[in-house]
Amino acid sequence: MTRFDNVEVGDRITAKYYDRINVRMKSAGEAAVDRMVEPTKTATPGALPGAVYAAQRVATVTVTAWDPATRMVSFTGPKGGAYTRRLSETLDPTGLTGLKAGDRADPFRHRVTVSALWGWDNQFSGKMIKEASGRTTGGAPINLTETTFDDVYRRMALFKIGAGYRISPRSEVAVNFVIERSGADNPINIGNATAANVPLFVNFDDYNYWGFEAGQRFFFARVRFTPFVGYLVGINRFDDIRGTFVNVPASATPGLSAQDGKFFEKSWALSFGPTGGVLVGLGPIEVMAETQLRFMGGLSDVDWLVEEGLRDINDESSRWSLPILLGARIRF
Repeated sequence: MTRFDNVEVGDRITAKYYDRINVRMKSAGEAAVDRMVEPTKTATPGALPGAVYAAQRVATVTVTAWDPATRMVSFTGPKGGAYTRRLSETLDPTGLTGLKAGDRADPFRHRVTVSALWGWDNQFSGKMIKEASGRTTGGAPINLTETTFDDVYRRMALFKIGAGYRISPRSEVAVNFVIERSGADNPINIGNATAANVPLFVNFDDYNYWGFEAGQRFFFARVRFTPFVGYLVGINRFDDIRGTFVNVPASATPGLSAQDGKFFEKSWALSFGPTGGVLVGLGPIEVMAETQLRFMGGLSDVDWLVEEGLRDINDESSRWSLPILLGARIRF
């Protein structure tokens, strides 16, 4: 144990130097560290004089570059020093999952994101008008046929502006402002006035609502191509939906035409559903694709329709859809 103490200036010695790095991704909220483990010295076996000195430093660093092909990682230490090392072939590859430039122990780095998404809301269930029979205020019998949202509005345009806040390396909370709008494929045949056998054609207003939604995303891996799943729950404000009857005699026109043609009152509706998507990292900007199995609550009754025996026409106006959205977000 005292052999190195006998070495003098000018002595020729043989030395081997080993430099080994272990990498562990730090979780959110875990404090940064910078400490030196007390060096150890052990004698080498055999007749030859010698000893092994070993020292270990545990520190939180910031990755500046990472090449998985060569396993070379560059980083800056707690005091700003720059280093480049090659990671051992024996290092568990699962420990390298998601390693990329910018990673460090500081849990507040890149926690906040701002995103913009646009796409189509593809509904596959829900009836804007349920099949029903009634009479106009003048007594003329009318029949309304089943009319889906897809019959009237086709695919609806959906736009979201959102923000995310990472609460752990693999999850974040998200909040979105949502706008959906679509013009009607007018005129729409919604039934007939049976006494005169007059078809009821209507020119509908645009379908409009805005709302807020919140939820979480859970990431499978923090790599350049990052899939995720999650959920969103929202509250949405619908505008009135009005319609103008086309070439329908006054005697066969439902009474709602005298009330600004209002088919549905403005109202609030709940939305919710699971989400899934993928992020493609391009530095601080990430290309984003997201879809959702989305439920949207139903529309509100109009008094005139109730009086004419048509109160049930919006009983099945809640709908399920599959929005497909593309966009980008930026990390801060």
